Amino acid sequence: MKFSHGLAGAAALILSGCSLAPTYHAPQTAVPALFKEQGDWAEGKPEDSAPKGDWWQTFGDAQLNQLEVKLNANNPNLQAALAHYDAARDILVQTRASMFPDIFGLGGFSRNRQSANRPLRSRNQPNVYSATLLGGGVSYELDLWGSVRNQVQAVMAATQAQAALLANAQLSLQAQLAANYLSLLGLDREAHILDEDITAFSVSYRITRDRYQGGIASGLDVSRAQTQLESVKATRDALVGRRAVLEHAIAVLTGQNPSEFHIAMSNTQLALPKIPVGIPSQLLQRRPDVAAAERSLFAANAQIGVAKAAYFPNLTLDAVGGYESTGPGHWLTSPNLFWSLGPSFLVQIFDANAIKAQVAQAKANYVTKTADYRNTVLNAFREVEDQLALLNSEGIEAADSAAATQAAQQTTHLAFIQYREGAVNYLEVMIAQATELQTEQIDIALQTRRMVDTVNLIRSLGGSWQQKDLPSEDSLATQKVIEPHS
Repeated sequence: MKFSHGLAGAAALILSGCSLAPTYHAPQTAVPALFKEQGDWAEGKPEDSAPKGDWWQTFGDAQLNQLEVKLNANNPNLQAALAHYDAARDILVQTRASMFPDIFGLGGFSRNRQSANRPLRSRNQPNVYSATLLGGGVSYELDLWGSVRNQVQAVMAATQAQAALLANAQLSLQAQLAANYLSLLGLDREAHILDEDITAFSVSYRITRDRYQGGIASGLDVSRAQTQLESVKATRDALVGRRAVLEHAIAVLTGQNPSEFHIAMSNTQLALPKIPVGIPSQLLQRRPDVAAAERSLFAANAQIGVAKAAYFPNLTLDAVGGYESTGPGHWLTSPNLFWSLGPSFLVQIFDANAIKAQVAQAKANYVTKTADYRNTVLNAFREVEDQLALLNSEGIEAADSAAATQAAQQTTHLAFIQYREGAVNYLEVMIAQATELQTEQIDIALQTRRMVDTVNLIRSLGGSWQQKDLPSEDSLATQKVIEPHS
């Protein structure tokens, strides 16, 4: 009884095999308690405060929402990234098949003629005969050293990494679209200001010309007024080309032909949203590129076990059987039965250190992936700190810019009153108007930068992505299709 239990235990050990891959531990990364550049702009809050779902809706623009939906459905780069993921998932299915026995069937019928002068010919053997074969077999390689299981784990992790890269590509494209759209709105607002100034400067030019004809103003004032008007017109004309470039970029991002795509001009001023950044430790859960780097590191660790297993013999169990006969009739009978059953093994005797080099290569690749993971994490924190620093400084700058614009508008108003009363010449008015226009342009450009930097902050925080969005082993095993995350 004890002997039979021992055999059962030995058999279970052989069938379960072992793993030669090093025990995997996710890299430990030093994480600060708070973001250094967080300042007063955003308060650290729990992860529940992170943007959820369609993060771009926080800007409250219906047209932006529609464009993002079109990007998710039609962007060629996103479709290519999804195809890369599909290919990785199919490779996993192929690799997983190695864990199961190969079951095959045999069959055939042929009419044959042998040479009458063949060596060792027997007088009773016919020269012409038929051959009929029907059978099947099973072949199964015992995964004693965990090579197959480690290979499956490596490919599964690589597939998860590809899913994270798909999410990262989608997030980058969504952020690029939002940044382009918000920049386009900024140009539209600047164009609106310039159109108002062109109207105002046209009136000033006519007044100055009338005063000149009445002998009140000088010809120099008329020339200055005309120069100012034409200069603003030229600035307005330059916006047309810049806006067209952004419009074309948006068309391509949404999978549309730039020649047939148009966004109507708008003077909309969107409210700047505040994005809770959470605590730094959550950043590692919210960045798809960090998840991709970690899964690639896991795959590299498993590949070490695959390489080490080559030192040991491969053991295969084979079974083949069926019926074979030289006659067409009654061939499915016991005299025509054949079978073969037994194990076989293959062991490398001499390989000129090839296996040793493969193990060293796998270990070196693991070191590389470790460095890549650490670099990805450091860059993730840098990007967040960069955007927080920019938004903090831009918040202070915005207050000063708004005050400067208001003061410039008041200066222009007073200068024009004094000019009409003859207290100053037109140069004072022109200087005041030019200063006001400059401050307004700076203010709009700053507001646009703050919008774009908010988009970049959302992207650097991982958008609405979470590490739990990675496909699980169960979903990969059942070939569950992953769609671009929206």
